[in-house]
Amino acid sequence: MNILFLTPEIPYPLGCGHHLRSYNVLRILAQKHRIYMIAFAQNPEEFAYAREMEVLCRKVTVFPVARTGLNFRFAMLALRNLFSPAPLSAQRYYHKQAAELIGEYLRKNEIDLVHADMLALGLYCKEIKGVPVILTDHNIEFLRLYRWMQIERNPFLKLFLYFQYRKLKSFEQKICGMVNHCTLVSKSDRELLRSCGVENNFSVIPNGVDVDYFHPLNLPMDPRKLIWVGGMGGPYNADAVDYFLREIWPLIRKVQPDCTVDFAGSAPTALLQKCAAADPRLRIMHFIPDIRESVQKAALFIAPIRSGSGTKIKVLNAMAQGKAVVATPVAAEGIEVTDGENIFIAEDPKLFAQRVIDLIRDPSLASEMGSKARKLIEEKYSWHVIAEDLHQLYEGFDPRPIDSAIEEAPQPTCALLERQS
Repeated sequence: MNILFLTPEIPYPLGCGHHLRSYNVLRILAQKHRIYMIAFAQNPEEFAYAREMEVLCRKVTVFPVARTGLNFRFAMLALRNLFSPAPLSAQRYYHKQAAELIGEYLRKNEIDLVHADMLALGLYCKEIKGVPVILTDHNIEFLRLYRWMQIERNPFLKLFLYFQYRKLKSFEQKICGMVNHCTLVSKSDRELLRSCGVENNFSVIPNGVDVDYFHPLNLPMDPRKLIWVGGMGGPYNADAVDYFLREIWPLIRKVQPDCTVDFAGSAPTALLQKCAAADPRLRIMHFIPDIRESVQKAALFIAPIRSGSGTKIKVLNAMAQGKAVVATPVAAEGIEVTDGENIFIAEDPKLFAQRVIDLIRDPSLASEMGSKARKLIEEKYSWHVIAEDLHQLYEGFDPRPIDSAIEEAPQPTCALLERQS
């Protein structure tokens, strides 16, 4: 088939969960289908990443969108959105030239199916006629925003998030019910949407792990070291790190004073920088392109995440490396784990700290838990396993006989639109 792959970001570099999932889905689909990609970029340097997609796509076109944060363009977009029924995330990614190009593809390139990679592209889904649309809902977006709203301290931002949550819930229900098929990352996500009255053909295609890449390494381990992995520029990870430092770390430090914590990820929070400056047991490692050795050298992987939704790929990757994981219920959400067997789940800060201490003091328990975690990933979350379900789903929409042998592709092209001020 000819598949039009719409994505809010170029899934590269492979440093975050969204990119890892999108890239692997793209890689799997490209094995049997011809892919035409339309993507969006916030920063000028992101346009260069389009070249990385040429190996998998017949053509890649990138459009600029407003950069998140305190800048004039994003502020004006947020102001205009006050008078729009669409959520800010969807309005932000709607680009008139992108919509025109989608229409042109549908007329000229005999597109057989459109893959919309995230709800933020839902406004395009409403305009596509004549070909099936499969939407990948990486998270239940309205739930993610609701949880952020619950923990937000700024009253003005809290009010803004409330109105965005209301818009997003309505939008998510409408778009998920409108497309031909919707893939979700977990059974819990599917049940939540159904409980909201969304009737559609849902498939659960879980987030996966490259088990040949993320696997236990033969490296010396520090039996007193914990590790956190994840950029802290966004509200969800930032809250997780600050929550750990404020409410969990003091309890661990009091009982286990020789414990240390590595924080791997960009944009460390102000609280983390302050605490690390005063406590040498807290080490800021910043962004690490290949995180595997750092994770392997730690005794435990911590995931004190309180907000967001969807399954956390950082947790899956750590489990694939045979690491014992201590996580909150939100961090373990959607992963078919068993508390006390292949993971420790703790919502209360005191219990979270105690689980960490238990594993530090019992290395054999940590090792056994890590081995069972690896086994679970191999059985249910390997991309090798998931690929079969993905191919079966997409081939069900192919109007022509399935032919696994794809003809020789012409020289791929990459159209980059210059960032507009």
